[in-house]
Amino acid sequence: MTFKSINPATGVMRAEFSAHPPAEVERLLEQAWTGWRAWAATTMEERSAFLVRLAELLEARADDYAALITGEMGKPVGEARGEVIKAATGARHFAEAGPRYLAEEPIVGTPSSIIYEPMGPIFGVMPWNLPFWQVLRFFIPAAIAGNVVLVKHADLVQGSAQAIEDLVRDAGGPAGLYTNLRVRRDAVSGIIADPRVRAVTVTGSTGAGRAVAEAAGAHGKKAVLELGGSDPYIVFEDADFDKAVSLGIVSRFSNNAQSCIAAKRFLIAAPIFDAYCAAFAKAASALVIGDPMDPTTKLGPLAKADLVETTTRQIADAVAAGGRIIAGGKAMAGLGNFFEPTVIVGVDPTAPIASEEFFGPVALMFPFTGEADAIAQANATDFGLGGAVWTRDPERARRVVRQMEAGAIFINDFVRSDPRAPFGGVKGSGFGRELGPLGARELTNAKLVWTGA
Repeated sequence: MTFKSINPATGVMRAEFSAHPPAEVERLLEQAWTGWRAWAATTMEERSAFLVRLAELLEARADDYAALITGEMGKPVGEARGEVIKAATGARHFAEAGPRYLAEEPIVGTPSSIIYEPMGPIFGVMPWNLPFWQVLRFFIPAAIAGNVVLVKHADLVQGSAQAIEDLVRDAGGPAGLYTNLRVRRDAVSGIIADPRVRAVTVTGSTGAGRAVAEAAGAHGKKAVLELGGSDPYIVFEDADFDKAVSLGIVSRFSNNAQSCIAAKRFLIAAPIFDAYCAAFAKAASALVIGDPMDPTTKLGPLAKADLVETTTRQIADAVAAGGRIIAGGKAMAGLGNFFEPTVIVGVDPTAPIASEEFFGPVALMFPFTGEADAIAQANATDFGLGGAVWTRDPERARRVVRQMEAGAIFINDFVRSDPRAPFGGVKGSGFGRELGPLGARELTNAKLVWTGA
C-alpha cells in the first residue's frame, strides 16, 4: 500500500511512499511513549532553545520547503514560502512567550495555584491545504508544554510529512518528539484507542472531525477540532470600499481558495451591492492563473481532481438556486486542476448551497438591508469559524461582532491565524483553541495545587 504525491499543476506523480505496517506503527507508538517521558523531564529553557533551532532551520530551508509544498498541493510558491516563514515566526513566539503562558498561576484569595503539565503523546490528524503550518501550529505549543506528537498527515502531502519529521530531528528533537505515521484513514480509530495516546487534535472537514471526536469520546480522551468554515464577509456602505474589495480578493482566493478561514459569503450593503460586485468580479478576473512555481502567479490549481468536480457541482447548484455567474464559472482546459475564479450573485440565501462550504475559487455575493439582516445572514450556517466586518463606525462594528456566531471576527481586515492569538471555532467548525495563551494550555493538564495550613 502506497501514498502517491502528484503535482496538481501537471498531473505527474512526484513520489510514492509506503504505508507503515502494523508492526511499525506499534514500534512508533512505543517510541513516542518513551520519548514523552524524556521530553516532559526537560526544562522550559531546553524546549525554548529547541524551538529557536527549529525556527532557524525553517528560515534557512524556506525556499526548498516552499517548492515541496507547491509541488504537492499547488499553491503559488510565494504563498508557500510565506507559510514556512509563518511557522518559523510561530516557533520563535512560543520559544519566548511559551514559558510565560505556562507559568504557575496563583488563584487570588486562596492558598492555591494552577500548574500546567503535559498530557502525553498527542495524535494529530492533519489536512493537505497548509501542509507545514497546520501541523506545526499544533506541534509547537504542544512541544513547549512538554508533549510529544504523532501525526497522520494527508495522503497527498507525504513528502511534506516526512520533511517535517526530518526537520524536528535536525533541530535536535529526540526520538519520539515528532512521529510521522503513514497510515490510512481506517487506522485512525485504533490509534486513538491506544492507551499511550492521551489526546487527539484534527484539522479537516466537519465529517472527519466528528468521527475523530466520537472515537476520542468513546475512550474518554480530549479532542480539539478545527473544522470547516463558511465565513461571512460583511461590508457596510461606509466601509473603505477599495480596501474591502482588495482584501476580499485576498481572503477568498489565497491558498488557491482552499482554506477553512476564508471569506466565502460576501454580505454587502444594498446601496453599494452592484458597485462592489462589479469591482470584485473585475479584480477576480484579473488574477494571474498558471504555473504555481512562477512568482507572478496568483491562483494555481486545485489540489485534487475531485475538487474540480465538486466545485463544478456546487456552481450548478448555486445557479439552480437563482444564481447568476458574473465572472468565471468553469474548469479550465488543459493539464492540471485549474479553475476560473468565479463570482455569483442572486443565489437564494435560504437555499442549502448558500451556506455550504466552497473549497474552490467561488465567491457568493448577497445584499443586506441593515444590521439585523446582515447578522441574520452571517449566522445562517452550521459553521462558525471566522468572519469579517467592514465599517468606519466602531460602535456599529462592536454591536455586530458581539452578535456573530464565530470563533474569530476581524474588523476592517480579513480573517487569518496569528501565533500570538487563540484560534478556533464554534458550531460545526469545532471546539478548542490553538495558538496564543489558550492554545498553549489547551493540551495540558491544568492541575490544581492547594496548600493547607
